[in-house]
Amino acid sequence: MKEMKLHEKQKFGEFMNSPMNMEQRNQKTYSDEFVIRKAEIYEVMGPKNDKLKVQILPEFYGIDEEEMKNLPEYPMFYQGEVITGLSRKVDGDMAESVWVICTPDFQVGYILGKANNFGKLNKNYENSYGYSKVKEYMAARQAVPEEFDYNHVEVIRWVESGQGGLIECYNYLTGDYILLNSSGSIITLQQKRIFIRVGTPNDDKNSDPTAFSAITMTPDEVFIKTPNFVLDANDVTLGKHNLNLLGTLTSGVVIGRNGISAQSISNIHV
Repeated sequence: MKEMKLHEKQKFGEFMNSPMNMEQRNQKTYSDEFVIRKAEIYEVMGPKNDKLKVQILPEFYGIDEEEMKNLPEYPMFYQGEVITGLSRKVDGDMAESVWVICTPDFQVGYILGKANNFGKLNKNYENSYGYSKVKEYMAARQAVPEEFDYNHVEVIRWVESGQGGLIECYNYLTGDYILLNSSGSIITLQQKRIFIRVGTPNDDKNSDPTAFSAITMTPDEVFIKTPNFVLDANDVTLGKHNLNLLGTLTSGVVIGRNGISAQSISNIHV
């Protein structure tokens, strides 16, 4: 059977929804019903458009290259969401797939989200987010929550590419929330602890340490670790005792003799 051209498929869709055919099928609402299809991203349409041009499978499989410009362009299903990805036009065989919901004639459609590869039956899912690896990574940085059981952790987003990666997840029993990227930067919101780290220390003890900054907040204290601490403020309050911090004009310790003077620093309060 000869493969239909794209315009022929669109004509076929129009015929399927024609009044005569609708009457024959006794299905008056056919054109308003949606079907779910898997599609490959052909082109990300870019700013001020935010649509994806998609090659719906299997209907548009094997069409000529010159007909790709006529592929349907669909917006996102949910308002306020923008989905992008690797495309056939730019990234070739690395193009990603999405789920779309559309009318049978493909004239109206929406992007639902990224599609998983089906994988092999009864085999481990090859795109697993690597729970053990993530837990080990966070433990090495003293960032893993007390409760991080696989059965209680739901992953919101898992992205891994040659340029980096990110995981966003939460524990639905404890409410702990974790946002971690491949550079080692992490944010955790836990029951009695908030931890923020930018960068990551060098795991190799024989190498120079890599610069990083971290803040740990508990009900009892706030602990800050950083190579440099810069405070840019016109007025600093360190307490509520109506006192001013005693300052000195010298780099040494004030000993009160030989003419060394000290003065009150009026904009730092303790």
